[in-house]
Amino acid sequence: MKKWMTLMVASVLTLGLAACNSTATPTSETAEDKTSELTLKQVFDKSLAQSESIKNLTADIEMSQFIEVPSQDVAMDTVTNMTMDMFVDPLSIYQKGTTSTTVPGEDSSVQPQEIEIESYMTDEGFFMNHSMSEQWVKLPGDMYEQMMAMSQKQADPSQQLKDLEVFMEDFTFEQTEDMYVLNLSASGDKFNELIKKQLTETMPEMQLDQEEMLKDMNIEKVDYEIFIDKETFNTTAFNMVLEMTVSVEGEEMQMSQDLKSTFTKYNEIEPIKVPQEVLDNAQEM
Repeated sequence: MKKWMTLMVASVLTLGLAACNSTATPTSETAEDKTSELTLKQVFDKSLAQSESIKNLTADIEMSQFIEVPSQDVAMDTVTNMTMDMFVDPLSIYQKGTTSTTVPGEDSSVQPQEIEIESYMTDEGFFMNHSMSEQWVKLPGDMYEQMMAMSQKQADPSQQLKDLEVFMEDFTFEQTEDMYVLNLSASGDKFNELIKKQLTETMPEMQLDQEEMLKDMNIEKVDYEIFIDKETFNTTAFNMVLEMTVSVEGEEMQMSQDLKSTFTKYNEIEPIKVPQEVLDNAQEM
């Protein structure tokens, strides 16, 4: 299953906005005096400019994911709830939450085990603790560098916006009293190419056999919903529904994912420090 994990990383890379010249269609709840005349291109530009001032934020993430490899009779259903504090420069992250996994076909009386996870990622290293071990560990340097490279890519809003310029004609653009709402439903080669590009940039050390897997990746469905605050132009929520398949050595993996993210506390959180107790007691892996 290790081969499949690299591909799952690609599928959850954060996406942002796209630009075009239409104004946002008001929903039925939008009061006339709250209607904005800004075009999607203008909202895009203002959001891009605002992203440069973001120093830190908090993200709350809910994700359900189902993975199946029919030829191997392997399937896994995972639910994750995570809160993440993140500083952009220098990049540092604190995460805390739970994950539970169910394997279809198991005894229905066996309840999925919920695992609590807590982690720090700073220039001092990548430290993790989960409820099954009840022990802090420091992950190897190569894993830290890989995770850091991936997170730096995700934490760069400007690059995310630039990546999505190719989809400027594909978004629908609405507005409520407080939010701009962008929706995108699409599939096909151009989404495949975007994810391959991002995966290569975030994992430059990928070996050849992993790159070969990307050639047979197909995004069958992807729906995005993005909420932008009308006053601050910060992204307040990002939702994604994804269905994809990957063929490797004649075997096919099928994956569906439902991701809901909310973003708060822009430039409000305290600097992230690894507690001294963790530094003193973490076991090297």
